[in-house]
Amino acid sequence: MNRTPKSLIIDLGSGYVKCGPPRQPEPLVMPAALKSTENKSGNPIFHELDPGRNTWVFPFEDGLLPKDTTLVTQLCNLALEQFPELHQHRDNMELMLLVFPQLKPEQITEMSQTLRETLGCLHVDAAIQQVLTWVNWGRKTGLIVDVGYTVTHITPIYRGFLLEEHVLSLITGSFFVSAEIRKLLLHQAEATTTELTPIYSQLANDGKAINNIKQSLCQVHPVQLDKQFSETADFSYQGEQLSLAGLPWQAPEVLFQPTLLGVGDKGLTDGITEVLQRVDTTVRAELASNIVLSGGGSMFTGLKSRLITDLKIQIPHLAVKVYDLEYPMYSSWLGATKM
Repeated sequence: MNRTPKSLIIDLGSGYVKCGPPRQPEPLVMPAALKSTENKSGNPIFHELDPGRNTWVFPFEDGLLPKDTTLVTQLCNLALEQFPELHQHRDNMELMLLVFPQLKPEQITEMSQTLRETLGCLHVDAAIQQVLTWVNWGRKTGLIVDVGYTVTHITPIYRGFLLEEHVLSLITGSFFVSAEIRKLLLHQAEATTTELTPIYSQLANDGKAINNIKQSLCQVHPVQLDKQFSETADFSYQGEQLSLAGLPWQAPEVLFQPTLLGVGDKGLTDGITEVLQRVDTTVRAELASNIVLSGGGSMFTGLKSRLITDLKIQIPHLAVKVYDLEYPMYSSWLGATKM
């Protein structure tokens, strides 16, 4: 007797994987970073992402899926195991895989076929993440600025057509904010000559605490910071009230100036400006007025207003409008549920 095919959506991010059946209100989220250790069964072991370490092996090189689909298959297997009712009936299951925009159609076809054969699924479809963010947003035209964990993709879509030749990827994302927090804490530890010095050093290597600082305190300053910046913030750690000075405002600056960490060459404002300059002049104004922020890295307080301010300076001849999404972390996954 034939069973009705089950469906699973797997959204492969550069730091986290979102997965789940379309009927769920939101996906399960698990880290995509794989430490270079395996358990006895040979499966990769998931660990918490810790910006204080340098031993992480990402299944993506510079945010792109590698040619070898082994790690991607492992991630899909682990995602499937989260849903026993699907895992047990793979031969009747349809899988939708959300991938980065740089993959060529032939690469997507090859990956889909390989995963279908390896996973034993009935069918595997692949779709571009940012296109599905656009589907979720519900408008015909948009410049999707997807600020991920390690990569930002700036994707122009005009009246339903993906302008793939103008997609731009930037090596910047929320991970680099964490890395900047750690760097600033280490500098603070070196500059402190009190009994708090070892506590600052310990804080700099505590991934959970750094994540807490990033999520609860960090915010984007309205304009580029200068030497006169004087705002300060405190953070409670191990029973001590520690001064973070201007760290909560300084760390997110790497989204605009990734060279602060010695990575990349363009920040968000420069990247958006470059894409708008690349596209045909007849579509430029419409894209500039429909800039959409998505991805977990877009959730910093003040990011939207800072982008508007900077873009008005860089492209004063265009009317810039920037929009937030209600669930930016799940925007492409939610778009897939509507397909």
